[in-house]
Amino acid sequence: MSGNWTGTVEAANFAPHPISLFVVQAYNCVDGDWRDASGDWKGAISGLASADGFDGQISFERSAAGGGKCIASGTISGKVEGGSFRWTAGALNPSGNCDGGLPQSLVLSVRRP
Repeated sequence: MSGNWTGTVEAANFAPHPISLFVVQAYNCVDGDWRDASGDWKGAISGLASADGFDGQISFERSAAGGGKCIASGTISGKVEGGSFRWTAGALNPSGNCDGGLPQSLVLSVRRP
């Protein structure tokens, strides 16, 4: 899974945001960070990869300019199929207030460029 990926971060209550994701993998340990072009939406992933999937954590950070300051985290998992994956997050837990609303049903969907 190591390398650069492009795609979207989606939420039921927000328009999709095009993102880039950079991933580092050592054995089955996976870490990475994602951000939209403006840097107003960003976060990180960390977890464990299996032969065809991923289970771990995702963080979400949105700036005031990106729709309201918000910092949250939750679990995320899904399949890895060839050069793409679509992972679904569980409920995000905010760290303090989440101005502009907490993203609901967050999905990270990316492919190799």
